[in-house]
Amino acid sequence: MNKLFNAFLLKFTFQRQLGITVALGIFMLALFSSVVESWQVNERLRGNLIDQGQHITENLAHQSALALIYASSDNVSEAVNTTLAFPNVLSVEIRDTNQHVLLIRSNTELVEFQSQVNQPNESNQADTSVAILDAENPKAWRFTAPVYSRPANTPFNDTAIPELLGEVTVVMSKVALIQMIADIFIANLTISFSFSLLFLLLIRFLTKRMTQPLNQLSVSMRRAEAGESQVQAVLTGSKDIVDMAHAFNSMISALEERAAENVRIYEELRESEAKYRRIVDTANEGIWVLDADTMTNFVNARMVQLLAYSDEKEINGRAMTDFMFAEDIPDHLRKMEKRRHGLAENYERRFRRKDGQTVWTLTSATSIFDNEHRFNGSFAMFTDITERKLAEVELKQHRDHLEKLVEDRTLALSIAKEAAEKANVAKSTFIATMSHELRTPLNAILGFSELMSLDKSSTELQKETLSIINRSGVHLLSMINDVLDISKIEAGRLEVDIQAFDLIKLLNDIGEMINVRAASKQLRFSVNLSADIQRFIKSDSGKLRQVLINLLGNAIKFTKYGEIILRAYTQPFISVDTLMLVIEVIDSGSGIPADKQEELFKPFVQLVQENSDIKGTGLGLAISKSLVELMGGRISVSSVLGEGSTFKIEFPVVLASLTDIAIEENYRAVKSLAPDQPAWRLLVVDDSVDNRLLLVTMLAGIGLHVRDVENGQEAISIFEQWRPDLIWMDMRMPVMDGYEATKKIRKLAGGDK
Repeated sequence: MNKLFNAFLLKFTFQRQLGITVALGIFMLALFSSVVESWQVNERLRGNLIDQGQHITENLAHQSALALIYASSDNVSEAVNTTLAFPNVLSVEIRDTNQHVLLIRSNTELVEFQSQVNQPNESNQADTSVAILDAENPKAWRFTAPVYSRPANTPFNDTAIPELLGEVTVVMSKVALIQMIADIFIANLTISFSFSLLFLLLIRFLTKRMTQPLNQLSVSMRRAEAGESQVQAVLTGSKDIVDMAHAFNSMISALEERAAENVRIYEELRESEAKYRRIVDTANEGIWVLDADTMTNFVNARMVQLLAYSDEKEINGRAMTDFMFAEDIPDHLRKMEKRRHGLAENYERRFRRKDGQTVWTLTSATSIFDNEHRFNGSFAMFTDITERKLAEVELKQHRDHLEKLVEDRTLALSIAKEAAEKANVAKSTFIATMSHELRTPLNAILGFSELMSLDKSSTELQKETLSIINRSGVHLLSMINDVLDISKIEAGRLEVDIQAFDLIKLLNDIGEMINVRAASKQLRFSVNLSADIQRFIKSDSGKLRQVLINLLGNAIKFTKYGEIILRAYTQPFISVDTLMLVIEVIDSGSGIPADKQEELFKPFVQLVQENSDIKGTGLGLAISKSLVELMGGRISVSSVLGEGSTFKIEFPVVLASLTDIAIEENYRAVKSLAPDQPAWRLLVVDDSVDNRLLLVTMLAGIGLHVRDVENGQEAISIFEQWRPDLIWMDMRMPVMDGYEATKKIRKLAGGDK
């Protein structure tokens, strides 16, 4: 009921609600007062009517004694008529002691008791004059009084005992009382309603004046709510309402300022959102955002396209598993558990398109956490790799098809490989054997020719002959070394030895050596170093020396007149400590044809005329190219036919300091041992008689004690007997080679020294 009443009031304005409430209150108060007053009037009139009825009944009882004594109604007719004349009296009834009706009369007719018989009153206890109300009839009262033999107005005689003759009953109507009470209630109700209506009009008038400023303020609020601008409340009414209007106007001004700022911010946000939305929708990768419950929050246009849907609404709000194959779902759930723990990862994932086709993607997924590190979902980017996967499947099919061919050819390749390995071993064995066999006589030739040239008794002609022998031997040894170097390069056994060295000293030393050879051909030679060239560097000085000597030697070979220049400079490279070293060898020779320049660096290629007396192995430039590339650089040539050539090498080097350079000793020819030396014992082990003779002659000539044997087994015996201080051990020997002999000597007492 309370809810219904509140709903009813909410349909009206505050003014009407107040008027209705007050009017209802006044009406209810007036109604309550009318009910109370009617009840009080009812009680008073009821009491008066009861007293009147009792009094009338008692008077009629006194006057009815003779009628009962003589059993005649004539004596009471006047009294009965008088009684019926009273207002509200309906009927009069007289009975004897046996309850026989003597007389019954209404206010309109008389009924004899002979014609009206009632049931006797079984109680017969009508010994009082108190009236009894008729409770059975709600519209009337029934008053009864006893009738005695002594009338009420006769003198009282103590000795006389009154005799009960019967009883008198008077019936009075309640209708008049009820009508009177109803009239009074209606009158009071009319007055109450009139007053309520009057108060309602008065309150409406007063509340209208009181609430008019509030209504105006409310109208202003509704206008502001509707979005109107420049809304201002009217400053009328009481002080409180005026204060409210002031506050409202201030609030509206502040809201308008904030609204303008919000509009600007909204526009910026809208433009930013549109911008990033364009970026997201035009991205080549699909973007998929899941919430904490792994439901789809967002997909971009590319992702919708990958899944062959028409709109993102078909995907939003759904789980990613709706677009996956059943066998992939367990792995997806495991990966989502990793997302909850903040783990990001990359993997491949396939999806089922709307048309049922499969799309393969490369997935990059990461977690999304809020500022309090609560898991809010995950973000993933998908790259379409379907074509690649299809290609892989096709490739696998081809690979499976080719496996048979591979298996069929594996045996043939294995046989070919075994043959190649045997050939390679044979080649290495041949080169090693030939190197040993060639070096052995060369050592004797070079050694003895040098010893003979030092003999003071040799004539000039003999010395010239010995010099020719020595130069030929050196040339032959150089060719042998070239063959060995190219063999090592092909086998990948050549290594770089990085050491700190003095670059300027190295270039000057090479220049001095080359200058002698250039002067013998009447060629000018010069070393041109830049002013800012770095002096101390780290690189493989031995290989650099070999390359430069080869390039300068070729320049002297192929230059008949003019000059040769060795130019070098450094320039910045990767960092402050790493430089690029550039060295150029420039000659004024005959030049190289352009179509032949690419063949220069191939092994065993010589670009000389058939009638030329310049011979060589054709390995020098090939070895030089390999050495430069091994050091991380490159070699190139530029040449003009008839004008000369320029060979240029460039490779990175690391800066060094003077402290990194090892102190070099100046070696000179040894004439003899210093005085007071112990008797040093030296053992020469070599199967070549010439080599043993050469070494014994050279070593014994300066004062050393020397013995010689021809194989490793004899070396072990001599060691155990003679205990030499140093052993010159050949590697390749009959009976026992130098490797085996060295192992066994190391195990003997003193052999580790």
